Amino acid sequence: MLKNEITGDPLYLDLKEIVANLGMVLCYVKKSNQNSTIQISVDIMKPEGETGIDDCALVHNTILPRLEMKYGRDNLYVEVATPGLQRNLRDYYEFSVFTGKRCRVYSLKYSCWVNGIICGTDDNSVTLNDYEIEDTGEKGESMTFGYEDIQKAKLEYKWEDMKNVRVK
Repeated sequence: MLKNEITGDPLYLDLKEIVANLGMVLCYVKKSNQNSTIQISVDIMKPEGETGIDDCALVHNTILPRLEMKYGRDNLYVEVATPGLQRNLRDYYEFSVFTGKRCRVYSLKYSCWVNGIICGTDDNSVTLNDYEIEDTGEKGESMTFGYEDIQKAKLEYKWEDMKNVRVK
């Protein structure tokens, strides 16, 4: 099940504005303790265009000193990555981050996957445009799902959606 926790996470609140000032969006952050190591995973993306390794390095180098001050230098591991093409969504907040992207939601109402493009979200629901219900093949213009109806969700990658394909 999706959660509704990230926007209240103190670490998210600490890093959100820093990442935004670098021209990127903080998609997800997680802090975990493994043995005596504090591991922090951060997922970022550019609102427009491709997010690359240089962007990840910039965010890493910017947030690392702040995290070292907060958690100490010893036993701290920080990883900054992009969301990935077929990311499993973990939190309601991520629907707003990925507005305009294609995704799939497993609907409890239909007991199957529904594909579409995220066009809007609010506190209780997400709306998909150009949807297709996989089991029935039913297609339509727009469908809204309450978060309680979504068992799981993930980004969907289709080659046809690529707009600026660069051939080398």
